[in-house]
Amino acid sequence: MRQQRAEQTRARLVEVAAELFDRYGFAGTNISDITAAAGVTKGALYFHFTAKEELVEAVQETSTALLADAVSKITAAGLSPVEALIDLSHAVARMLVSEPAVRASFRIARECGDRAKPFVDFHHAWWDVVRELLRAAAKNGQLARNADVSLPLLSMYVGIEALWSSGMSKDGVAELFTDAWRLLLPGLVTTELANELLGPGAG
Repeated sequence: MRQQRAEQTRARLVEVAAELFDRYGFAGTNISDITAAAGVTKGALYFHFTAKEELVEAVQETSTALLADAVSKITAAGLSPVEALIDLSHAVARMLVSEPAVRASFRIARECGDRAKPFVDFHHAWWDVVRELLRAAAKNGQLARNADVSLPLLSMYVGIEALWSSGMSKDGVAELFTDAWRLLLPGLVTTELANELLGPGAG
C-alpha cells in the first residue's frame, strides 16, 4: 500500500510538473509551485526528485513513451514510410492538443535546448524516428532525391508547434500539418507518389 501511494505521488508530481512547464516554462516554474499544485510537501517531492532537472527528465520520459506508442501503432498499420511520416505528424498534432508532457517537452527544448540532456530528449527520439522513416523511404525509392531532408521536416514540426503554442492557430494544428504536407510532398517524393497521396495534379 505504501509503495502504491508513493507511485501515485510520483505520477502526480510528474503530471503537475508537465502542466506547469507547459504553462510557464522551466525557468518560470519553481519547486514550490509544483508542490502546491500537486498538494504535497517539499519532503514528498524530494523523496522522488532531488532537483527540478530530474522532473524535466521524468516529463521527457513520459512524452518519449507517448511518441514510442504512436510510432508502434503506426508501424503496426503497415503503412509505407512516407505515409508513416504523415501519420506521425498528425499523431504529434493530437498529442499537442491532449498531452501536457508533449507540449512541455517542446517548450523546454525551445527555452533550454543549449543545456542538452534531459531538456532535448523528446526531440532526439523524434528526430531518430523521422530519420529512420526517411532512410526507409529512400531505400523503397519513394524519395525524389537522396538529400537529407530530416532537418527541413523537423523544422516544419517545430515551426508549426511554435505557431500553435503562440495561439495564432489554436484549433487548427492538424490543418496546419495537412497544408504543410501539400506544399512539401511534391518536392520530397516522386511525382507518382505525390499524385497518389494528394490526388491528381499534385506534381
